[in-house]
Amino acid sequence: MLQITDAELLARAEISDLLVRYGQAQDQDEWSLYEGVFTPDATIHFPGMPMESLGAAEFGQFLQDFNRTRISGQHLIGNTLYRFAADGESAHVVSEVTYITLHPTDTPGRVRRIRGNGLYSDRAVRTAQGWRIARRDIAQKNVEIDEGDYDPVLLAAIESAATTRWFARPGNPG
Repeated sequence: MLQITDAELLARAEISDLLVRYGQAQDQDEWSLYEGVFTPDATIHFPGMPMESLGAAEFGQFLQDFNRTRISGQHLIGNTLYRFAADGESAHVVSEVTYITLHPTDTPGRVRRIRGNGLYSDRAVRTAQGWRIARRDIAQKNVEIDEGDYDPVLLAAIESAATTRWFARPGNPG
């Protein structure tokens, strides 16, 4: 039977928060959430894809540049498994990810949709500042790209939601 210690439960919660902050940073354009997800010397790899490995800062800039070309996006990260080293100071963390982004086209009301599934294989390490990701491998499992027409009212609502600073709204703690 699997025995999970209190320390491991706390570590899982902190690592889970890293995954959520990573997705929310991209989806909400709240890049302050990205800070503290990776170690300063972290590397991000893209096995089988035509991309060079990037450092955490370079990858963050790549994501911010990509966001400038989109209307909206969403990352759903789940089915996460954790395997901790015997000393409890590092962990192999594997998560499934589903994402969708909407991009403008030259035709009003028509958007390009990118939908995909992938996997994040992370090496998380405990640092003096808490858990951080020291290495991430991003494996692409599926991607679909198409175009679709959106009702102008719906598209305006999507664009409005995508530009709302949800973490800076009055009455929200933090």
